Amino acid sequence: MKLIGLTSLLFLASFNIVNAKADSTITVNVQVDTIIFAIVGDFGEHSKAEGQVADMIKSWPIDFIITMGDNNYFMGARKSLKRNIGKYYGDYIYNPDAPIDLRCHGKADSTKINRFFPAPGNHDHYSKHMKPYKEYFTLPGDEENYNFSWGPVEFFSMNSGPEGHVDCCDSPASVWLKKGLGKSTAPFKFVYFHHPPYSPGDHGSAVKMQWPYSQWGASAVLAGHEHFYARIEDNTTPKLLYLISGNGGNTQLYNCQAHPLDSTRFKVKCDGKNFGAVKVKATKDMVVFEYYIVNDPSHPIDTYILRK
Repeated sequence: MKLIGLTSLLFLASFNIVNAKADSTITVNVQVDTIIFAIVGDFGEHSKAEGQVADMIKSWPIDFIITMGDNNYFMGARKSLKRNIGKYYGDYIYNPDAPIDLRCHGKADSTKINRFFPAPGNHDHYSKHMKPYKEYFTLPGDEENYNFSWGPVEFFSMNSGPEGHVDCCDSPASVWLKKGLGKSTAPFKFVYFHHPPYSPGDHGSAVKMQWPYSQWGASAVLAGHEHFYARIEDNTTPKLLYLISGNGGNTQLYNCQAHPLDSTRFKVKCDGKNFGAVKVKATKDMVVFEYYIVNDPSHPIDTYILRK
């Protein structure tokens, strides 16, 4: 079962959809013991690479997909939504409150269960107020900063803006995140957004996104923006994983050594030569991250185990 995966028979979710998009409220709380999901970022370019990464992801028995932004190159335009996103991932998208011409009619639509949870990137921001993005997706909360629970993980998807400049710790987004992490009882708590707090890549670290995630209770911080894969461990916060997944389809891959991180503080595993995505399996005791590339989709290039 390539789309429904492990939770098809055990699905318990709560959806409350109001007709008017601006007033929509959706909650997702899927109660299962084990989940498998995919992480992909910087993918929406309608490229050969995007197709290869999407085909690889579709071969996995995943329950859902989360994205690290830049879902719709180059300008986040309405006219490119179906070409850049729906063509490749439409089977996972349930968007009943989108305009009729933008609705997906794949497997997720037939089951009425959304399995695609994006974060916006800077290219999604290039359209005014992210209107196409927000019209297309049907997401929890205000669709920019939202949380959902699936099995043993609570996810917090954030909008890091067009430049990765979101103030901490009194901005609305940071107050929302701190409060949400503090009251979450999930075994694992993942925060994800576009601009990486720490990165050795072309863009470098998004200093404004260097928040006290570990202190607030996060287990992992996931990002994109840099067109490569990177696993970053910070010895000042040993219980927190930083991961970058930004090689999902944009044809320009980035240099892993453009802005090297301090080797006395950070342990970095980086791949800037291949297109790929991350498959994650989570239980209440352990999360296994496996990074795969399209040139060798049968064997993980990097594996990391996060224990409770």
